Order: sequence, then structure tokens, then C-alpha cells
Amino acid sequence: MPDRSANPVIPLNKPDIREEDIELVAETLRRGTLTMGARLLEFEQLVAERTRRTFGIGVSSGAMAIEIALRAVGVGPGDEVLVPGFGFSGMPHSVLNLGARPVFVDVDPLSLNMDPEAAAKKIGKKTKAMLAALTFGNPAQMPELIALCSRMEIAMVENAAEALGTTYGNDNAGRFGRVACLGFWSNRQVTTGEGGMVVTHDDALAAACRAIRHQGRVDRMSFAGQPRDIGAILEHTALGGYDARMPETEAALGCGQIRRLDETIARRQELATAYLRRLAANPDIVLPTVPEGASISWANFVVRLSTRFTADDRDAIIGVLHRQDVGAANYYPATPLLPQVRAITGTEPGHCPVAESAAARAIALPFFNTMSEQHVDTVCDVLEVALARTGGAARG
Repeated sequence: MPDRSANPVIPLNKPDIREEDIELVAETLRRGTLTMGARLLEFEQLVAERTRRTFGIGVSSGAMAIEIALRAVGVGPGDEVLVPGFGFSGMPHSVLNLGARPVFVDVDPLSLNMDPEAAAKKIGKKTKAMLAALTFGNPAQMPELIALCSRMEIAMVENAAEALGTTYGNDNAGRFGRVACLGFWSNRQVTTGEGGMVVTHDDALAAACRAIRHQGRVDRMSFAGQPRDIGAILEHTALGGYDARMPETEAALGCGQIRRLDETIARRQELATAYLRRLAANPDIVLPTVPEGASISWANFVVRLSTRFTADDRDAIIGVLHRQDVGAANYYPATPLLPQVRAITGTEPGHCPVAESAAARAIALPFFNTMSEQHVDTVCDVLEVALARTGGAARG
């Protein structure tokens, strides 16, 4: 076993929870309203303002935000949705949950975002929407994908779950799609533990998302300003829906977190710069790229191994990092090759070769606000030792 007194654990991620966050949550508990209350409305407004959207709809997770948004733009059984070949498993799952078919599109080899040229070739008569992700917060290809959706008259659902605070020229994450989805998991720039949000400028879409997250309900008050705590007249739309509301305590935590988002973005930029500087000269590491005119809000820091390493090599390197109490994970999979997806769609290896190559060699490294530059050096030291010990380097 490692001597943890000499080699303290460096976790993969760690939420930055401060006393003022704890007090906001405690105050919300003392208020006694635990769902659909003032804190949620406040957090929704803060996120909408930050993304420069008119409406925010808080939900139970980032994946649920995607599913609700797809449903709101009309995706259903028999429809097809373009999905990136690399990324979070919740993307194809959300499409399949609606009875629709994910059509996988290969990704750009630098950004790992959906390749616009490849996407254009996959659009057919049944294409209802495009699910376009800002992978690891990177906004590259978004303008081209927007233009494609506009030309082909299909809805873009933007997966900005990792990108809150990213800017690209005069635009920003949350404004690229007709509707956009955010996530607030523990590694994000703003965390609520779990939780997500849909943002849009479209009042009809916003109303549909609010109803879908609440079992299709659009409750009616008996008089203006009526307190929610005394009940309402329940009215149900034809949409149906889910129990997918964001609790008041999560929204309270989010309110505290988003008010210091600029501080968080700046600190994470310092850490990303430290990683980039330290690993820039290593020929076995492919580093993240930032498109000209963009400023990435980093949710995590993911590198790729060079092509002389295999997926088994990558897993062995992660194992070395783990044995030295250094966090690491294999973010993200090739979405067409997820076992549960293949069982339904029948996709085979070779469907998205760029995505498959990236998925075999990607490693997420420790990344969180309270990391120090010394932590970054320690992670890089262990990573370089692991590279030297592993088969790919020896074969080179």
C-alpha cells in the first residue's frame, strides 16, 4: 500500500464548497420550502443571465436536461438525431429513451467536437435534431454546425454541460443552440452536486421544458401572488413528463457558486496553463487545443496519448496513477460502441474512427479549484514515469 502520509491523495476532482455555500443551503432548509421555490427561481435567473438567454429551467441532472430539451423540440419515436461519436453516454441514452435513433457522427481530431462535414453527410429525411456538444468546454465547430442546422432546418440542441463561461468571439456557451443544456455535477465550474438546466430564448420551448420536468403539469394559482405552499389547481398538458425538478437546496448551492464563477474560471485557467506548460514538450501526449478567438471555461483537463499507445496501455497508465494516489479516468467513450447502444443500434467498430482512436487514448487528469501548481507537477511526474514504464513507449 502507498504511504499516504508521504504521498497524499490527489483526487480526480473536488468541489469547492465554502462556508457561504453551506450557510445558503442551511438558510434554505430553515425556510422550509424544499422544491419549486424562490431559490430555484433565483438560480434559474442567474444562469439565464450568465448565458445571455431569456429563460432558465432547472432540472435534476445534465442528462435529464438533454432528454427534456430533445423532447421539447419534438423528438420522438421514429426520428433521428445526430450525436457526436465521442462524448458523455447520456447523449445517446437520451435519444434512445425517447424512442428515436441516434445517428453517430465522427469528430474533429483536434477539438473532438462533431465534424460539420461528416454531419452534413448524415442528415436524412428523418433527421429531427442535432445534439452538438462543446467537448471538455471547447466551442470549436459551433458556428459551422449552427449554419448547417439553419440551412437544413433542423433544431440544434447544444450540450454545454461542461462549458458554462466559455466564450467564442462575441458568443458564449449556452447561446449556440436553439436550446442549450448545462450540468452541475461535482467537477463542474458551478456545482450543485447533481442537477442541470435548460436555457433558451424561446418562450414556447421554455414552457414545454417546465411542464416536462414536472410530469406535464402547468399548475394554476387561484390569485396573483398566491404562496406556493398552500397548493394549486393541478393542470396537466398532453406532453407527459418526469419528476425531474431541481431541489431548493441544490439551487441554493448553485446561487453561491455562480456568483464567483469568474474567480473559478480564472483559477482553472491558471491550472490548465500549468499543465500545458509542463507537458508541452512530451511527444507522447496530445494536449487540448483552444481555437483562435475562444476562451475555454475548463471543467476538467483531458489529454490523449500518442497513437503508439493502445487502450490497454492507457488503462495500465491509469492504474499506475491510481497506485500512486493520483486521480485519473478514461473520459470519454466512443458513443457508438457503448454496449447498451450497440445492442439496440448494431453499430460496429470503425463507425467513427477518429472518435474511437480518441476514446482509446484519453486520460482525464486531476483538476479542481484548490489544486496547487505543486500538485500539477506531481501529477505530471507520475504520468511521465507511467509513460516510460508502459508498453507503448517501449514499442516506439
